[in-house]
Amino acid sequence: MQAQQVKTWCGEAGFSHAGVARAHVLRDAEEQFKAAIGEGRHADMHFLERDVDKRFNPEDLLPGCRSVIVGALDYRIAEQPASDKYRMARYTWIEDYHQLVKRMLQTVVEKMTAVDPSVHCRITVDSSCISEKNWAVEAGVGCYGKNGLIHNDEGSYFVFGTILTTCEFDVYDSPKKSDCGDCMLCVNSCPAHALSPYKVDANKCFAYQTVENKTPDNSVLADAPLVFGCDRCQEVCPKNKKNIGLRPNVLKSSLFLQLQNEEMENLSREDFKTYFGDTAMARRKYERFSRAISAKKSKNSE
Repeated sequence: MQAQQVKTWCGEAGFSHAGVARAHVLRDAEEQFKAAIGEGRHADMHFLERDVDKRFNPEDLLPGCRSVIVGALDYRIAEQPASDKYRMARYTWIEDYHQLVKRMLQTVVEKMTAVDPSVHCRITVDSSCISEKNWAVEAGVGCYGKNGLIHNDEGSYFVFGTILTTCEFDVYDSPKKSDCGDCMLCVNSCPAHALSPYKVDANKCFAYQTVENKTPDNSVLADAPLVFGCDRCQEVCPKNKKNIGLRPNVLKSSLFLQLQNEEMENLSREDFKTYFGDTAMARRKYERFSRAISAKKSKNSE
């Protein structure tokens, strides 16, 4: 099958970029991952310690896998949140990307199987142990910058999904290296001092504290207007300052963006479902949301 045809289908589905990598074991990435786990930089996300081999060998997840297709979705939208005291990471400003990207990839799979019914595929969007970011690098749609995965021309506001497939392609993409150079803006601007060049310590990271940590210390976070996630290292990145245009064709803004500070503070359980139910914030239960808002409200009133 022609790689360019699949990339065209990915563009029609709404992806900003797409790449195709030949399936193989990512040995170097696996070793780097194991080193990070050994240093404890994953905090208490113990699920990362399981099935490490499968993260870097797609054939363990799809027998006979020959290729990995990666779609990258730029999630920037024109709308801005009304609240200036209670902030959520930008990827929550749209429909839950897990569902959105999965639907987009499914349209690509349908076109592939229409051409060749013998092809087998498996879609992943944070839904298996596969290291999607490392495959994004391998497929040439991203590279590791000092604050995580970036695109050299268009920055870091991307989410990714993969199609593992038994299909073979006429050509394959190659990894790229970042051109961050001597820039240290993301490292120096991290409010939690969680970044060192090309490394993140989740134990300190505010995004980890507000999203993954089941028992966050809200007093530590009270001085920052963060309820879910943290974009500071992305906000200062010069690559994210470029005006590349927005992609409203597949993105709809989340209802909670219209909420003022006081409305955030008085949100009921049912209101939470209404305003956050179709976003990535839904994984955070109302109780945690309410505690975080209350901690910041108390701090703001001092």
